[in-house]
Amino acid sequence: MTKAVLFAASFLALASASKAFAAPQEIALSGATPDLKTLQLDSPHVYDYTFAAAPTDWRIASGVWEMTNRWACSPGWSWFGGRSDETAAIWNKRKLMGDQSAQVYFAFKMGLSGVAQWPEYPSDAAVTICGDGKNLGTGYTFIAGAYDNSCSVLLRNGVEVARSTKPEAILPRLTDGNPGNDLMHRRWWYARLEKEGGKITAYLDEKPIVSFQDSKPIEGGQTALWTYNNGLMLARVQLYFEREQKASFVPQNPVRQVAAPAPKTLAKKTTRVASR
Repeated sequence: MTKAVLFAASFLALASASKAFAAPQEIALSGATPDLKTLQLDSPHVYDYTFAAAPTDWRIASGVWEMTNRWACSPGWSWFGGRSDETAAIWNKRKLMGDQSAQVYFAFKMGLSGVAQWPEYPSDAAVTICGDGKNLGTGYTFIAGAYDNSCSVLLRNGVEVARSTKPEAILPRLTDGNPGNDLMHRRWWYARLEKEGGKITAYLDEKPIVSFQDSKPIEGGQTALWTYNNGLMLARVQLYFEREQKASFVPQNPVRQVAAPAPKTLAKKTTRVASR
């Protein structure tokens, strides 16, 4: 199968509104036209994770993260997911700077609600950008279904800066019974957290939920995905960014190089000739 690869350096999902990048309106092909069914578009400004291979770009911070089934009733269907009675969190190892967007397709693992009538309990699905790679209280964080699914919130360095209680900000409620398979049991949600300059905006299923204008925006950092007292399933994660700060592998306390001692000068050998 022939695969055509187009290398689009300026292609960003958030580029349509960004001053730093211009979103392409069309792509022109010259010469032999490839089979568009096999077309693959790559960009050095996008990391796209479907977790079909080992997630070596991610570091487990807490909880159990593994390939696991989403539904106990159909254990043959598995995705990458994390769970914990407390916080289950993973950090992306890459440090992304400038304008950026984290886009997550997620669902909730079945069987962790503790109530047989409610196979899943939708709450506390969180994505963090511009964090320090260690503390979830750093950077910008969007939590869908926060505070027992009473609202969705946006945090800056752990402090709430925006909140929404409108219907599109609330995940399916269980107070009136099971909302049904299509609304919860089989559903995948799509969350997006974007930073453009000092404007931070969070979306849920393409609907704007909360936004915040930061007078002193955080320049960049690492991305985290996490939940609390729940199980989070990940189908796909996409990270779009303006630039990347590569990690330095120089040790913080390098070993001091000690010069080798100079070789000793050998004494000249003197041959005595005995007189006769």
